[in-house]
Amino acid sequence: MFDSIQVQEKIEVLKRCLNDAKPQDEKMAGMLRFANIRQISLIQLKEELERLLERLIRGREIYQVICEKSTKGELPLLLYVRHYFIMKEIIDIEFINSDLYLITNNQEKLKGLTINLVEQFNQSKIEIVDIIDKDFYKVYILRESLKHLIQSLIKACLKVNVFTEEEINAFNLGNITPLESEAMLISLASMKKWDQTYRNIANTQRKNTVESLLDFLKTSPKWAGNDFEECLEYVNEVRRQ
Repeated sequence: MFDSIQVQEKIEVLKRCLNDAKPQDEKMAGMLRFANIRQISLIQLKEELERLLERLIRGREIYQVICEKSTKGELPLLLYVRHYFIMKEIIDIEFINSDLYLITNNQEKLKGLTINLVEQFNQSKIEIVDIIDKDFYKVYILRESLKHLIQSLIKACLKVNVFTEEEINAFNLGNITPLESEAMLISLASMKKWDQTYRNIANTQRKNTVESLLDFLKTSPKWAGNDFEECLEYVNEVRRQ
């Protein structure tokens, strides 16, 4: 996650800019140049940074609760979903919609976050072999939420040139178009009992996922390691169902 302290510092610089018609400070002058390039007022820039800061603080708070619950062996499904979407908002604000990365300089952090989440997404294709059928709907919700975030990450990475199209394709993500909206995923994650319709959808997705897993294994066998044969056997078993 990106640093909220850094954003807070930028806001403090902006406050000084607003109180000084001709700032001599280099940091203040830099903020003025950025606002002029964007053709927005300092007040607008301050509002954008404050919105980013609010999301960063909220994301950090949720992540801390997730860590606490995870140490107790719990899977806080709704918190994970909310955290993914807050992270998506952060990426959208900082890199896609407002170009704030030009003053936060978080391109390398963006790259690292993308690599980490892509690995997490691809690894989940392998870990499906360990998932009990009745729990698959939870994985369905998490993967659908993660698709939203990864789409924003890829768009941001291409925009700021931390990855090329070829490098993105090499991630071998497959189809990452989400089937569910943010509102629906939050609603589903909040349910204590899942509607049979969505259980059926999740089961269909399970079969689609193992099909994509088969393609993934053929092109990236190193992900499965010693479990390669077990994964193939599992895929064939699901296909026969």
